[in-house]
Amino acid sequence: MAIITLSRGSFSHGKEIAERVAERLGYKCISREILVEASQYFKVSEMRLTQTIHDAPSILERITRGKEKYLNYIQAALLERVRKDNVVYHGHAGHLFLPQISHVIKVRIIADMAERILYLQKSQPMSTSEAKTYLENEDRERALWTRYLFDKEITDASLYDIVINIAVLKIDDACDIICKMVQSERFKATPESTQAIHDLAISSHIRAALLDICDAEVTSDRGRVHVRVRSPKIRKSSYASPAIEKSIAEDMRQDINRNVLVILRDISGVTDVTCTVDDPNYL
Repeated sequence: MAIITLSRGSFSHGKEIAERVAERLGYKCISREILVEASQYFKVSEMRLTQTIHDAPSILERITRGKEKYLNYIQAALLERVRKDNVVYHGHAGHLFLPQISHVIKVRIIADMAERILYLQKSQPMSTSEAKTYLENEDRERALWTRYLFDKEITDASLYDIVINIAVLKIDDACDIICKMVQSERFKATPESTQAIHDLAISSHIRAALLDICDAEVTSDRGRVHVRVRSPKIRKSSYASPAIEKSIAEDMRQDINRNVLVILRDISGVTDVTCTVDDPNYL
């Protein structure tokens, strides 16, 4: 079966389309649930995660890479949810969180601004100019967020398998098209694509779990995990001899390696672990 990610601007009927498609196919429809699960598992405020996927990064976050940390939590929770397929996800950046998985159908829904304004005004008392300003600000934030964190343009059609304009088509038409795509052999899960998403889930979960102790690259191949810890930082002392500095670096390497193995011990799906630590970066 397939996984469907649905990208859309605010008040573009994306949620409605996602729910209808999921109901027709008997799939689970998820969005905010991912934030709840990420919040509970990684013990992070749900409000903080919500801000992470809504607002463009601040100057401070660009320096400290604060948003990337929370995005790792969200990606890990999403991947845990979609490992069994049969899911429609209409939250932020699903098409970017699930790269190079052949049975993921990436859909973009677009709508005319006039239609979006009317849809917004049905739920919130706003003038036409207020609603237009609100939607333009939302679109700008999402574009900046995607550009900074993924180096992608949210409007780039090549990021999606299909872009559906509901200014031309009706909502039911959009649902028909998406459900038809699910039946295509092109988007059937294969043993290889299923394994790929399992490995991506494992590596994402580990990367998120390691964020508080080190900066690491993580890969998984059928549960065989390799962790590469990027150069830990050590403050250089003018009083330390090369031999002492070497001993300090080795102690740090062993300490990091031990902590990594302890964390990975509790992560499901891991069958083997190798860990390498880059030479330290002396400040």
